[in-house]
Amino acid sequence: MKKHLVLLSATTLLAASAYSQKTIKGLIGAERAFASFTESHTIREGFLQFLDSTGLIFSRGNAINAFEAFGKQKAGPAVLSWEPAFAIISASGELGVTTGPFTVKASVADTVSGRGNFSSVWKVNGAGDWKNMVDLGVNYTKKAGAVQQVQEIVLAKQVIPRISFSEIMEMDNKFNQAIKEKSGNILLTQLSADSWLNAEGETPVIGTNLITNFLLHIPEAIAFTPNAGGISSSGDLAYVYGTVQNGTKKENYLRVWANRNKKWRVVLQTIKW
Repeated sequence: MKKHLVLLSATTLLAASAYSQKTIKGLIGAERAFASFTESHTIREGFLQFLDSTGLIFSRGNAINAFEAFGKQKAGPAVLSWEPAFAIISASGELGVTTGPFTVKASVADTVSGRGNFSSVWKVNGAGDWKNMVDLGVNYTKKAGAVQQVQEIVLAKQVIPRISFSEIMEMDNKFNQAIKEKSGNILLTQLSADSWLNAEGETPVIGTNLITNFLLHIPEAIAFTPNAGGISSSGDLAYVYGTVQNGTKKENYLRVWANRNKKWRVVLQTIKW
């Protein structure tokens, strides 16, 4: 029994160290550990284990403290499975973002009843562990292909002018205005070939031209308003979350900005409407 406990402790320590590293592998490891734990336990237990105490989820345009929300829920039989397909990490190594496909089953014995893509913002806490800060997902019906390899972006250390988060919010506002005004030229300059877009009802859209074309076809009546977010200590990776107003319906969006080669670009957008 003692030998078994020693082996178990060693395995636990190895698993913990795998996702405590301030590297892209540590970030991806944290997302995979979150998925594995949740699938083998319950959705409630998984989120309570990996969420930061200030972590957020969204409902009908409102940002909700996820830790409190899941703490009030009862554990159920539903099975949530997912895997990362894209990951980006700041040069400082303490802020990262992941996205990838997920599936939902009513129970272990049931077939898949829901599909979509998640987007998660991660941050290393004071204890050196990756914790989930923001989680926003979209749903679609088409079966997504299996992830063959995680697309990784590690932001290089560079000397860049310090930027305040209010300036990030201003950039995000201008991007929203470009969507509303159908300013394709502006949108094209704010995206890159490896940018991702997750939109409700759609499988992921990747690349400058495809994303721009998608954004240009968003009805003018839909309004995006940034609310809050955060920025890495190295000042090169930031995220903004806000509301999406579609008539009387209110939902949310998440947008991730990265400074690459001294230019700010949108690397990930997740939109519910």
